[in-house]
Amino acid sequence: MNAVEPFPPYESPEAPAPAHQPGPPGVALKRPVLAAVLSAFPGIGHVYNGLYLRGLVFFLIIASLIGLIVRGHALLGFALAFFWLFNILDAYRQAALINYGYAQDLGLLDLPQSPVAGQVGVVAGALLMLIGLFALADRYLAINLEWLFDLWPVGLILAGAWLIFGALRDRKRARGGSSDL
Repeated sequence: MNAVEPFPPYESPEAPAPAHQPGPPGVALKRPVLAAVLSAFPGIGHVYNGLYLRGLVFFLIIASLIGLIVRGHALLGFALAFFWLFNILDAYRQAALINYGYAQDLGLLDLPQSPVAGQVGVVAGALLMLIGLFALADRYLAINLEWLFDLWPVGLILAGAWLIFGALRDRKRARGGSSDL
């Protein structure tokens, strides 16, 4: 009789190393939930994360919007709600990115930058300039700027188009094409 040889013992393959790396050297791990809770006061969660410039920008945007709303521009309440919520979510996200070893605007360490890190500064700077120009025009010029509030959907359309354009450009770059669209 032919004896059937048993199967060789099952050896489990080695588990791959976890994708999570323990954070950048020299930077303490951040608590994303704490960063989000601290951002209930705009910018403080970012300061906790070590992102001082980003925290200052969020504080200035939200303070400017509050000032404009107090002066009677109630429709900016939607923008205020958006930026306040985004401030909280971004503080959480930035803490998680720092824990994974990505620096945003720390500038103190030689860490890999997120691909959108440079774009965020441009957008935030342009937004602060627009809010400041609007506030100056409202305060010192005898021009009625209420018609701008009738055009707020155009801002949503432009923001959506910018996001779509950026996504298409990034997709084309990932396929190896040129970045010119």
